[in-house]
Amino acid sequence: MKFEQLHRQFSKFSVPNFGSKRRSHVEAALFRYFIAESLVAIGLVISLLTIALIVRAPIMVEYGISLLASIGTLSVVAFILFKKIEHCILFQQLLTITIVAFYTARMGGLLTSGGIIILGAAPVLKTLVFKQLRKMVTVYIYFLCCLTLLALLDPYLNGKNLLEPSHNKFFFALNFAVIISYIFLFAAYTQRMFSKLEHKEVLRQKEISDAKTRLYTNITHEFRTPLTVILGLADSIQNNGQAELREKAKTISRNGERLLELVDQLLNLSKLESGNLEVKNIYGDIIPFLRYIFQLQKYHAEEKNLQFEFQSASQSYEMDFDPEKVTTIVSNLLGNAIKFTPENGKICLKVSRTGNDLYINVIDNGIGISPGLQEKIFERFYQVDDRDTRQTGGAGIGLSLTKELVLLLNGSISVTSNPGAQTVFTVQLPMTSAENKSPEILAFLQQEQQSLAEDAEIENLAENTGSRKSKDLLLLIEDNQDVVSYIVSCYRDQFKIEVAHNGQAGLQQALESTPDIIVSDIMMPGMDGFELCHKLKNDYRTSHIPIILLTAKADLPSRIRGLEEGADAFVVKPFNQHELFVRITKLLELRRRLRERYAGGALPSEKHACTSIQREDQFMRKLTECIRKNLPDENFDVPALCSEMAMSKSQLYRKFKALTNMSAAKYIRKLRMQRARHLLLTSSLNITEISWEVGIKTLSTFSEIFKDEFGQSPSEYQDHFNGNLRKN
Repeated sequence: MKFEQLHRQFSKFSVPNFGSKRRSHVEAALFRYFIAESLVAIGLVISLLTIALIVRAPIMVEYGISLLASIGTLSVVAFILFKKIEHCILFQQLLTITIVAFYTARMGGLLTSGGIIILGAAPVLKTLVFKQLRKMVTVYIYFLCCLTLLALLDPYLNGKNLLEPSHNKFFFALNFAVIISYIFLFAAYTQRMFSKLEHKEVLRQKEISDAKTRLYTNITHEFRTPLTVILGLADSIQNNGQAELREKAKTISRNGERLLELVDQLLNLSKLESGNLEVKNIYGDIIPFLRYIFQLQKYHAEEKNLQFEFQSASQSYEMDFDPEKVTTIVSNLLGNAIKFTPENGKICLKVSRTGNDLYINVIDNGIGISPGLQEKIFERFYQVDDRDTRQTGGAGIGLSLTKELVLLLNGSISVTSNPGAQTVFTVQLPMTSAENKSPEILAFLQQEQQSLAEDAEIENLAENTGSRKSKDLLLLIEDNQDVVSYIVSCYRDQFKIEVAHNGQAGLQQALESTPDIIVSDIMMPGMDGFELCHKLKNDYRTSHIPIILLTAKADLPSRIRGLEEGADAFVVKPFNQHELFVRITKLLELRRRLRERYAGGALPSEKHACTSIQREDQFMRKLTECIRKNLPDENFDVPALCSEMAMSKSQLYRKFKALTNMSAAKYIRKLRMQRARHLLLTSSLNITEISWEVGIKTLSTFSEIFKDEFGQSPSEYQDHFNGNLRKN
């Protein structure tokens, strides 16, 4: 199936049927209009009928009664017969014109009927509510025919004396005033009705847009999850398999990566169509960022032995730019150049500045583009149909997406090509400085460069991990069984792995087993990864556990939200197993360094850059202060500490063990001895008094514990310290 057909099917698939909802809104509005208009008309006719009775004009009384009957009884009958409000309104309009024409003729013609023909114009005005030309023309022609017929038959009509001349003038003025009032009320109500309908239509379009965006996002997730398994297993085969298997695995990887590109482009297209793709500029130096994108593509160029160059007229260009969109634009152009440049060719990414504009040129000596096709290649789903491009063809959305993103950034893109010689894609972006200078881009580049450097340490880390006597406990929370099997197969030799298949089960398991690290998906049934992360990081029993969110939601808002909820790292599917291994190992190493800091017994500092570490510092500060406050109490032990901290003994043990790698009882003893040493060296208290001050009532026990902690008895330690003071 062609990609265009696939895209069209996705545009229709699983989007709620908002058409029926819109029809219900219109029907409801028309019904309200029908009722309101009928009530207004009945009120006006009753007023006319009352006046006719007062002035004793029998023919006008008869006319008024006939109108009431048509508007009331016959309209109800019409609703029962036709069911649809539009048909009822049309029937009422034609019936009103007929009655008006009949009584105009009965009273002798247009000039002797009190101007009731003016009221016949009201149904013509009401046709505007249809917004359907056929019905409007039908009512207008019917009224025009009646008017013409009355004019032609006027000399032959009887009954010119049924309405007295004075009454004729009076009712003419009255009917004129009524029609003016009716026009005003009709215009006001119709304008209000259509305003409400337009507002509902805007909301409906937004619902459709949001539904499409959700659809594409879900499709992206569903594609990325199996791609994780495909690419991961292919990577395993390449690393461990025989030569023939490695070659096949490379083919799997290439096609999997291509499918991943299509998924990302499909998602971006949906956001562009729905207007949900926002520009999120930051201010910084764009040159290091472009070099980073260039390096990511260099591997693919080396596979074809291409000469791959980066040139910049300056070492630094500071400006506002959107990292995600610039990445997509430059990656698409470089990828396109690599695709259409033969082996041993040359590709150059050239950056320059002219005035207040940045120019990014991607130059290659590939097959080129004929002049007649240079504009068409930016059209969505367009593919050049010739022998060369069929060999390397794509879905026809890469360059289209690139152009739309460039335009979104208020830039422009163009191409010049000499087939068989050189092709140059030129992107122009305005160099603005509206945003405050942000460290985000520098931090991002440092993080990614560190990640690339860490890949070189993989083997060493693997060896170190394998040599540990005890394995760390990894809790994997993932609802896709294939992904679970793949991750378990990758890391079962390095970690002890427990599995939960949804967020709620993962939360319960984390509370029960207190793992060393958690790897969790985001999109799961019931409790998603964001909510799970929030609950774990805001529960003192589990807040110390590092969490890696492993997900198909690759967009920046999802990553930011994950970090805001307390995630320690964010890895996008499909992931490289070495990358995930490094992330896990580095986080565990950080936790081990924290253990050493907490195990010393000193109060943690008030502030730390990492929010996750801040939480653990607060916990340790509270616990340490609680112990120090109760040091003189000989009965203060672990159960008493649990009561003070509002934790069960098992919860405190697991939490404290994870943070300090020692038991709570040993930590209490350590703080007692630190306090005793401080008093021994700085106070005038004797050893017995110090023993009581730290909650140990037996001197022999105190001396034994002190010697076990510091290698000397209290008196020996004091004498040694005083001796050193005298020497100094």
